[in-house]
Amino acid sequence: MIRVILLVLVIIALSLGGAWIADHPGSFSVDWLGWRVETSFAVALAVLVVGLVALAIVVRLLSGLVTGPKSFLRRRADRRRRRGLEAMTRGLAAVAAGDARDARKLSARAERLLDAQPLADMLAAQSAQLAEDPAEAERRWTRMLEHEETAELGLRGLAVMARRQGDGAAAVARAREALAKRPGTRWALETVFEVKLAEGDWAEAEAALTALERHKHLDREESRRRQSALEIERARADSAAGHHDDATTRARTAVKLAPGRPEAAITQVEVAIAASKLPVARKLIEQNWGAAAHPELGRLYVTLLGGNTTPTERVQRARDLAQIAPTQAESRLLVAETALDAGILGVARDSANKIAVADRDTRAERIAARAAEADGDWQSAAQAWHRAADARPAPGWICSRCNTVHTRWHAVCGSCGSFDTVSWSRPATVPAAMPATTGPAPVVGSAAATPPMDPAAPGRPPAAA
Repeated sequence: MIRVILLVLVIIALSLGGAWIADHPGSFSVDWLGWRVETSFAVALAVLVVGLVALAIVVRLLSGLVTGPKSFLRRRADRRRRRGLEAMTRGLAAVAAGDARDARKLSARAERLLDAQPLADMLAAQSAQLAEDPAEAERRWTRMLEHEETAELGLRGLAVMARRQGDGAAAVARAREALAKRPGTRWALETVFEVKLAEGDWAEAEAALTALERHKHLDREESRRRQSALEIERARADSAAGHHDDATTRARTAVKLAPGRPEAAITQVEVAIAASKLPVARKLIEQNWGAAAHPELGRLYVTLLGGNTTPTERVQRARDLAQIAPTQAESRLLVAETALDAGILGVARDSANKIAVADRDTRAERIAARAAEADGDWQSAAQAWHRAADARPAPGWICSRCNTVHTRWHAVCGSCGSFDTVSWSRPATVPAAMPATTGPAPVVGSAAATPPMDPAAPGRPPAAA
């Protein structure tokens, strides 16, 4: 709108100027080399304007003749570059879609149009990987190292290739080259961290984790949790090697970094037991029971650390520990399980039935059913077994990434290899147990330790016809 108004104003100004010149024509004369030219001022002005326009056209034509070839070549190069970038974009889309044939074809076209620019090597390397041509991919990634602007990308590609081929040492070497060029490179630190985790080199993994936190690649909470997981594994390794003081320090650090982690509390107690510090182990269980109650801690407290006690005394020890957190489901399950093993059926049934509905799972219902069977109350037993079939599954050491069930906590999942994904949790569905996982037997109170009684097992009346 403003441009229209300005155009109208210019037209009006020119019209007024023309009208004024027409009303005042004046005269214009030139004497030059014996020639004399006389005319009106308006005609002279018109001749001057036409001459300037003609001069501008001639200059433009001459300029075009001089710079035309260079401009043509530049426009042609721009068109090639646009077509090359379009081919590269489509090639990257083909790589993302998993279309190896189109990816390689577009890669060759992009390389031809872009005159073998380093980015064309990147597309060619990814296309070769997709087409399962590792030699060509490695050649392309290596060639990218010759250019400063793509050297880091080439190192990353080579590191990824090495990891896919199972060559962790080569992957770490490439990552360290990248760190030498630019300290704090996130992908390089993560590569070192993950490879060292897979190798069980906890010290190197912890050093890489510390660097990730120092360069602000991890938030404080995530860093503390990862650090806690590493400290647990290092405490176990030190304890197994007989370095009890170092193991104790690391286990204490793990609990301090993540107070609510039952695996940290269990490790701290196991380290104390391995060092023959049974009173310390008992005290640690009491200290951690409120924040990290776990069936394994209860089993250790009642049986291993209880000495040569009678079944009734073990029930009392279970009650003493449960008093630290009397309303927790694990406290009542510990009392119920211990009382059932001791044959004190009333206490077992009472403790199991006191567990809040929101906290009940198959363990509570199975204990109630077994206690009722032992007491001869077949109707209550049948009802409890029926509830157990519909109850929530019992918690276990479950990987949140692949849902594999482990009999013991590990920092690295033995099935999918992910780090710090195994936790004491309930499965949404009952997952398949991991056949190759090593560790102690299932803990007291777990679903594995109290399987439902077979309908034909002794002690259960036959079903009504």
